[in-house]
Amino acid sequence: DRFELILFAGAPSGPARQTVIGQAFSRSFMPRRIAVVGCGVSGTTAAFHARKTDRTAEITLIGDESLPEYSRCGLPYAFSGIVPSLEALIGHDEAFYEQTNRINLLLGWKCIRIDTHAQRIELARTADGREEARDYDSLILTTGARAGTLTVPGSDLKGVFTIRTMGDIDGLANYLEESKARKVAIIGAGLTGSEMAEALLHRGISVLEAEIVPEILPVILDSDMASIVRQRAEERGVEYHLQSSLEEILGRDGRVAAVRISGRKFDVDAVVLAVRIWPNTELASKAGITLGEYGGIRTNERMETSARNIYAAGDCIETYDRITRRYVFFQLATTAVRQALVAGVNAAGGDATYPGSTGVTTVKLFDLEVSSFGPTTVLAEKLGLHPVSVRVTGSTRLPYYPGGKDLTVKLLASPDDGRLLGAQIVGEEGATLRASFASMAGHLGLTVGEFAEIETCYSPPLAPVWDPVTIAAQALLRRLKGPIKAKARPVTVEGR
Repeated sequence: DRFELILFAGAPSGPARQTVIGQAFSRSFMPRRIAVVGCGVSGTTAAFHARKTDRTAEITLIGDESLPEYSRCGLPYAFSGIVPSLEALIGHDEAFYEQTNRINLLLGWKCIRIDTHAQRIELARTADGREEARDYDSLILTTGARAGTLTVPGSDLKGVFTIRTMGDIDGLANYLEESKARKVAIIGAGLTGSEMAEALLHRGISVLEAEIVPEILPVILDSDMASIVRQRAEERGVEYHLQSSLEEILGRDGRVAAVRISGRKFDVDAVVLAVRIWPNTELASKAGITLGEYGGIRTNERMETSARNIYAAGDCIETYDRITRRYVFFQLATTAVRQALVAGVNAAGGDATYPGSTGVTTVKLFDLEVSSFGPTTVLAEKLGLHPVSVRVTGSTRLPYYPGGKDLTVKLLASPDDGRLLGAQIVGEEGATLRASFASMAGHLGLTVGEFAEIETCYSPPLAPVWDPVTIAAQALLRRLKGPIKAKARPVTVEGR
């Protein structure tokens, strides 16, 4: 009685009072309904962390593929045979979702509509089109992205592929084996195109790779750094055509037979389109959810969208870049899982924030580690940052100790305040961890002077007294106009 009076002072008496009390208790004890749309790494991460936050919630994870979450980043390695099978890329079996974590896994279902006012989603089964509706208390959109295509003559021929799903890789492998392919054209020399070039060579297939800009890997490396990777790839057999565009895919009997690139014809047996990745935002857009400048879903630091009780994470959103202080696409697994953790916690009633990303990236190509964070010089100039840069080559060991490897480091800094803007590191070993180290400095907003003063490990078998990254920072400090060692101020997240 006391509990009732405290909660419902002023409520009507008699049957009406009992109804009010019953409805309140019903709401109090009804499990929270959380729906996650998208069963990739961000969707799975969000669902798991929602479960950790709310042990009683009803969590439904919806994916339009027939498989649970698997590593898209691992697809080239399964294709090459370095990873023994495609199935090895699957993170968890269905029992782990449904029995261990009590997550209702709906595979082969596509979300086709969101009613943000009624808090309801409509689903369609991909196999037969059957539809059903589900109500939610919290909704997390992790709809990911899709591979871009090119609308050139012949793009509908058999033997033209994009690389995004396990089905794409399976289809490409089967086609190459069936057609006894000897040469493949890859259009685009970014991360995906470069990884696939190496994977094809590993399978004994010749590679022609075309890129519309003057150098490969243009999103993560300046030309002088990318050329190191390109020269190694050329030594391994990749045939590059830079500043070149695909004009036509030529066929024979409905299959790819050749490509025309910048006016020249090349005989090939298949084409892999590895151009830009587009965020899947149509569902959000139709629901009236705000999109950002580049067409991705806009979120705040709690991963909340403009719609009440709807969160988003992963490749479908625009991420706050802590270095350039703008919203961009960082379509990276590391970024996605951190955003998804925050979305899952908050959708389940917790309180977490995501501080933004430096875009730190690493890849292994032709036995080189290629790592970077921050904007390239070209992008920084476009943004008006006008960076000062330096490039040095050092060794991962002291000269007298055997086994040392060359490591080329390029650092970028702001000429105004000396803030570290980026790092690009290429070498046979040690680039990845050093990029993470430099990224931490960028994340904290350190100046080059502060970065140069950080003490690093030393042991003859493991690391030199002066690390190549430290040597680069010292050289960059000298190149700046006067030694800028002002205390780094906390990064201000504008408009958040």
